[in-house]
Amino acid sequence: MRTNLTDIILWQSLAIFLTIGASIGVVVSLLLIFKPHLMERINRVANRWISTRRMNQFLDRSISIERWFYRHHRQMGILVILGACYILVYFGLLFDKAIALQRLSGYASVLLLNIFLDALSLALLSGAAVALIIGLFVWLRPSLLRGIEKEANQWVSTRRASKVLDVPHGEVDRFVAHHAQRVGWLLLLGSIYLLFVMFRWLV
Repeated sequence: MRTNLTDIILWQSLAIFLTIGASIGVVVSLLLIFKPHLMERINRVANRWISTRRMNQFLDRSISIERWFYRHHRQMGILVILGACYILVYFGLLFDKAIALQRLSGYASVLLLNIFLDALSLALLSGAAVALIIGLFVWLRPSLLRGIEKEANQWVSTRRASKVLDVPHGEVDRFVAHHAQRVGWLLLLGSIYLLFVMFRWLV
């Protein structure tokens, strides 16, 4: 019953959203056909470019916690060991797969759930074993991990990728401005068709 009610609410929300979008499409298409200059003014006001360069510069910074980590390596090592031991004990001894399959049987087939739970348990047990060894090193001899840390802790900047993305592209606007009436007629036909389909669906 919940699934059916949820589906009804989602489909009705989608239908209302598409109906509103089609109505806006009719208005925009009429402006493109009869008042293209007015549409250009509205586009200039609405089409403001907001650069994400400042935000990317703020996010694209390396934060070093190595000094704090090595200063408190005993506490951190003990926490990692306790967490790893808990996962090993729970998924190695206390985890009851039959009860988990019974609780999750309504979401997927039993075969898929069985494979998923086996893979999850194996991944968690393997990760916990590795974490236990690392926790012992962090607790007793953290200097042994510095070589691995230098190799793994290499900063990869996203500045080049963000520069390519942070560029305005006005090809679509220029195409619509040069072919305003044709685009308006196509948009009007599509919007009317969508309104007709949504009207039949809702009624």
